[in-house]
Amino acid sequence: MSSVPAQLVLLGPTCSWKSAVAVMLAERFGAEIISCDSMQIYRGLDVGTAKVSLAERRRVPHHLVDELDISEPYDANRFTVMARVAAAAIRARGRKVIIVGGTGLYARALIYGFELLPASASVFARLEQELARPGGREALVARLQRSAASEEVPADVRLNPRRLVRACEVLELTGQPPWQRLRRQIEPDPDFAQFCLLPRLALLKERIRGRTAAMLANGWLEEAKQARDNGLLTTPTARQALGYRDAIDFLEGRMPGGLPALAEVIANRTIQYARRQLTWFKHQHAGAVMIPINSEDTPPACILEAILRQLPPSWRE
Repeated sequence: MSSVPAQLVLLGPTCSWKSAVAVMLAERFGAEIISCDSMQIYRGLDVGTAKVSLAERRRVPHHLVDELDISEPYDANRFTVMARVAAAAIRARGRKVIIVGGTGLYARALIYGFELLPASASVFARLEQELARPGGREALVARLQRSAASEEVPADVRLNPRRLVRACEVLELTGQPPWQRLRRQIEPDPDFAQFCLLPRLALLKERIRGRTAAMLANGWLEEAKQARDNGLLTTPTARQALGYRDAIDFLEGRMPGGLPALAEVIANRTIQYARRQLTWFKHQHAGAVMIPINSEDTPPACILEAILRQLPPSWRE
């Protein structure tokens, strides 16, 4: 473990200029980028995940983008292993590492040195069957609640079917729910210099609505149709990609109101997600430099300058 930060981490909610700033930083310092995004790893989910463009990837090498088929599972454990392998290879080439993304759980698992939680395909499958039964979700939540005593089961676990099943899987295999096991270390690995971009929620709402409309105009429906035909809705992880199920509902005639209604539904879901991301990054990343963004007129270059002023000495040399 390095005593000075060798890896720069750029975090923040969706639509917070992360990708653009990361490319600028990478070009300035001769770095390569590792994506900390739970969905950009999948081939074929490009428009709807706001994936970095091929032109950007030609300018700066990106890792953990387009590396898995949508049928493959992906979680914090797998991300941590893959990110460590990618970072070691980048550093062996004498280049710097920039990790960028908005999947907070993945970032925290990597930076704070959480143990990789055990998994069992057979246990997970059985718990999925339990979830599908009448009252299954309530039964699984109650099981977790009993194990947590007076501590409330986190909302993101209660409301996300895959996380609920995964939490019960960890509980069965270890005797503890995952959030208790992952709380053991609160100090970040000093090898990481963290920056969190925190736009005002009102600014994010405006940007999200604009980007959603642009994505729908730029082929998202066609992409969602292809992903559906490739089995997206039966995949273990990729099916959770934000907005795709709504686009498929629209394509299959289950959403009245036309494209404006679809855009509104997806934008509102994305805003809810961004709100949760803001809360996460404000409270779950001790030691990170927080960079507030208060104006739509703040270009990526201004965010870059704010980061450059606070870079650790190891990155200025």
